[in-house]
Amino acid sequence: MQKVLIISYFFPPSNFVGGERTYAWAQHLSESGVYPIIITRNWNENQKDLVDKLDSNEYSIEKTDKYEIHRIPYKRSLRDRFSKYKWLGIFQKTLTLKELIFSNFFIKSLPYYNFYSVAQKLIEADLDIKVVITSGRPFQSFSIGHALKKKFPSVKWVPDYRDEWTTHKHVEAYSFINRWINRLERRSELKWTANADFFISVSDNWVQSIESLTNIKGKTIHNGYNKLIKSAEKTSNSHRLVITYAGSLYESQNIQLIIDSCVLLINTGNDILFQFIGTNVSIQRLKQIKEKIKGLENHFTFIDRMPKDQLEEYIALSDILMLTGFDKIKGWYPVKLFEYYASSKPILLYPTDNDVMEEFIVKSNSGFVPKDKSECIELLQIFVKNKIEGKEIEYNPNHEYAKQFSREEQTKKLAHLIKNII
Repeated sequence: MQKVLIISYFFPPSNFVGGERTYAWAQHLSESGVYPIIITRNWNENQKDLVDKLDSNEYSIEKTDKYEIHRIPYKRSLRDRFSKYKWLGIFQKTLTLKELIFSNFFIKSLPYYNFYSVAQKLIEADLDIKVVITSGRPFQSFSIGHALKKKFPSVKWVPDYRDEWTTHKHVEAYSFINRWINRLERRSELKWTANADFFISVSDNWVQSIESLTNIKGKTIHNGYNKLIKSAEKTSNSHRLVITYAGSLYESQNIQLIIDSCVLLINTGNDILFQFIGTNVSIQRLKQIKEKIKGLENHFTFIDRMPKDQLEEYIALSDILMLTGFDKIKGWYPVKLFEYYASSKPILLYPTDNDVMEEFIVKSNSGFVPKDKSECIELLQIFVKNKIEGKEIEYNPNHEYAKQFSREEQTKKLAHLIKNII
């Protein structure tokens, strides 16, 4: 069986979406004749804070017929220790800035530099390892792939872009210091990917964008869903329409439009509960949202991030799962698009992205994409009426179309690429 070494900072049992992609590869690559060896750091069960103190921090190796995982001790830096004390915030920010700068010049400045020494030993000890994939974020881990390629020229190196790095349109909104760091990191991105054999990313649009910068050929390996969950039969027992938005909320997402629509309907007697779960949002943005819902706090809730199995229970008791498009950003398939699809609950995309999210929802028939505010309000009124009458929201997903976006199918594509590059 062909072996591939995968360097992935995020990986279960942590509770970060960044680890789900490489975890799916660990589960399915062997089905296509590729044996993955994973290097990651130690994590606590369901850990949702990057800098938590670990319950166990020993080097461990887990071997199965499907995969081999090397869990590396996590070096809790002074910066990480400062994170627990708000009054030391300025010192933490200073140390973070120092790491961001120095990581562009010295691989040993990475707190996970030990990944490199472990990877080097594994490649030296096993001649069957002919491909290395380094999954970013953190993108600084690309320096490890670059260094391994220099050390072992015959090994094929593949950077995995779960997001765009310096070509991401979010950069336009950064402060002066962040724009300066971005220019520094662009230099590093070009340097570190220069000896890559090719790269992979999660959408055709992002592949084209990264190709235009790096002049390295790219291939698309989408994110996707693990399996379909039959949660449509479950719903809340009340007559209240439950809308759920789970995950991060970016500046480029106009969440105000759906909030305005809900506020209008609530003020005219419609019973709606809108819940935000694990939503990372700036303090200023949160203030704006709370100002919009003033006096209606019993209709809008903000719930902390939670383990995935607990989140699935909240989703199962929801009637509609909410998405919004990203302004001026194309090719973005948020992971929660596929998680929503897998939950067997209808999706509401508003405002639309006029791009890949709308295309997926329309072709998979997995929800609703109102074109304007009046159409959105009309849909919500129908949903409220159905809830009062005890009726399900009618939609008929096209599972045959969506199957191509399953983690299993996308991992088959990755296995094909790995075999062809050798």
